[in-house]
Amino acid sequence: MTVPVHIISLASAQHRRIFQEAQAQRLGFEPIWEAAVGVEDFSDEEFLQHAFRWQRPLKKTEIGCFLSHLRVWQRISQSCGPAVVLEDDVILSEHWYQDILTLGQTSCADYICLETWGKKILGQSEYVDELKMQRLHLNSAGAAGYLLWPSGALMLIERYQKNGAALADAFINEFRGWRAWQLVPANLVQMNVAVHFGQPAPISTESLIAREKTPPSFPNRLTFLRIKARRVLGQVHIAFIRVAYWLRGREVVGLKALPDTKNSQHKKLTEHSG
Repeated sequence: MTVPVHIISLASAQHRRIFQEAQAQRLGFEPIWEAAVGVEDFSDEEFLQHAFRWQRPLKKTEIGCFLSHLRVWQRISQSCGPAVVLEDDVILSEHWYQDILTLGQTSCADYICLETWGKKILGQSEYVDELKMQRLHLNSAGAAGYLLWPSGALMLIERYQKNGAALADAFINEFRGWRAWQLVPANLVQMNVAVHFGQPAPISTESLIAREKTPPSFPNRLTFLRIKARRVLGQVHIAFIRVAYWLRGREVVGLKALPDTKNSQHKKLTEHSG
């Protein structure tokens, strides 16, 4: 059994691609390179069709990031098995691909988050051989690395068709009604947060999204009110989930797991309450 690994990569970010090519060769898998959608790849008209569908106006770079993930979801939805989606600025553990092959055998998931970052509400545990997963009820950040089944890809596409684009990580993490899990300990970390886990980024990781400072202005008062309403409803929904799982004894935790690429071992997972 093999599990495809899709890596979303901007053509201009050659230093990232070189790093990921070397990492993939070392870990024993052949990546499928997915050209990231750049701001020059869609018109101003298309931009305005997407920019005001979420809880705040989206930048062009944020829409490009979302559309890049959407393209991969469309590919996975037409496949017959799970696949990994990676952004091109991740650090992988030495046993990463062996973990993926093991996780790909489970039949109880639509989506598995592989990365460590943000606050999470976790539930019951499930084991695939010796790998531990916990139900992921709420996740606050991260779309840099995940394992996605065709069933999960179809759900994401249907949500997009109904609600439009959003920040890629928020779009995934706010989704409800599917079988979402967190790998514990996580087996990858994004370079821009690796320093929080004691490891400096091996290459430059300047964010193109962060470089674009100004989101579009609201075209009219009605659009402004609609976006503010979505924001309020979204925050109320998150608060409801936090309270509901707190009453059931679920902690909000921050996962601390750094892939140890030097000693071929995972560092021990530690958790701290939020």
